[in-house]
Amino acid sequence: MKRTALIIALAFLMSAACRPGGNPSELARLEAQRDALTAKIEALKARMAEGRNGTSARPEVIAPVEIAAVEPSVFRHYFTVQGTVQSDNNILVPPLSPGLVTKVAVKAGDRVAAGQLLAELDAAVLKSSIAEVELSLGLARTFFERRERLWAKKIGSEIEYLQAKTNKEGLEKRLATLQEQLNLTRITAPIDGTVDEVRIKEGEMAAAGMGAFRLVQLARLKIIAELSENFIARVKTGDPVSVSVPVLGRTFDSRVSAVSQVIDPSSRTFKVEVAVPAAAGPVKPNMLSVVTVNDYTNPSALVVPANIVQQTGAEKFLFAAVEENGRWKARKRVVRTGENYADRVEILEGLAAGDRVVTFGFQKVADGQPLSVAEGR
Repeated sequence: MKRTALIIALAFLMSAACRPGGNPSELARLEAQRDALTAKIEALKARMAEGRNGTSARPEVIAPVEIAAVEPSVFRHYFTVQGTVQSDNNILVPPLSPGLVTKVAVKAGDRVAAGQLLAELDAAVLKSSIAEVELSLGLARTFFERRERLWAKKIGSEIEYLQAKTNKEGLEKRLATLQEQLNLTRITAPIDGTVDEVRIKEGEMAAAGMGAFRLVQLARLKIIAELSENFIARVKTGDPVSVSVPVLGRTFDSRVSAVSQVIDPSSRTFKVEVAVPAAAGPVKPNMLSVVTVNDYTNPSALVVPANIVQQTGAEKFLFAAVEENGRWKARKRVVRTGENYADRVEILEGLAAGDRVVTFGFQKVADGQPLSVAEGR
């Protein structure tokens, strides 16, 4: 319609210019306008035809990105849990018999050896009985020795010899029993260690079986931590751990020394033990600690930054940079991921060693888009 109106207008003007008395310069000007309009019409027709055929050209957008090569490397996964320092030998030492405390031989903080005297109870009656039996036993031994010599010569009766022997042996057993009872009035250290607490005083009555001294053996400390049952298949004896003791500001490496195979039904947890090495420093029982456990290691994993992995529904993908015909292009790669830790994620499927992934600018690229690349993060 627009084209028809332009032609009619040009025809009218040209007919006016060609009437008798028309100006030749006016004719030339109109012809130039006609040629310009014709060129515009042809250009417009060409653009309209391109639009109808879907071949409208758009300017090419090249996305600036940073890329990084993916190479096999060691990947480790960790988790942390709180634990408590305990001692295998943190024990209460009780009196084995009741009695009045007559002597306390140690104080809190003293180091003691196994068998060392800690305290004594009143044993005056026992000592008196022992002295009496020892006196009787001396006489009984003398009498028995004489009867034995006579019996060897067939002098005297056998019954007299047997009576002397029985009397001597009875007193010996009686003396041994009294000696054992006397030992019960002595409280001794069952292990080497340090006296952590003294619970009795001289002049007080001590009850049998009640703790009188607490002994701690700091050479055999361990850390007990409770883990969710979800980890029971992932933690095993020998796994490396890093232990932090916040109150001391110290960190040391160790290993899991024991793993319980029983789940606590009330808390749904199980216990692990971590040995405390001698070089750990002044670690004390009941201190809190933070245990970091290495529960998974892949010695040749393909690992990428976790933030470059995008997800649509159940599909996870990232963009790789691929060189095609001398130009870099973005290619969408659907991947299957494994463990992730510290902003890094393990790629199990979808990438190969040596592939280059887009690490910066990936939010603004599409599959097949040309790239301007720089080796980066």
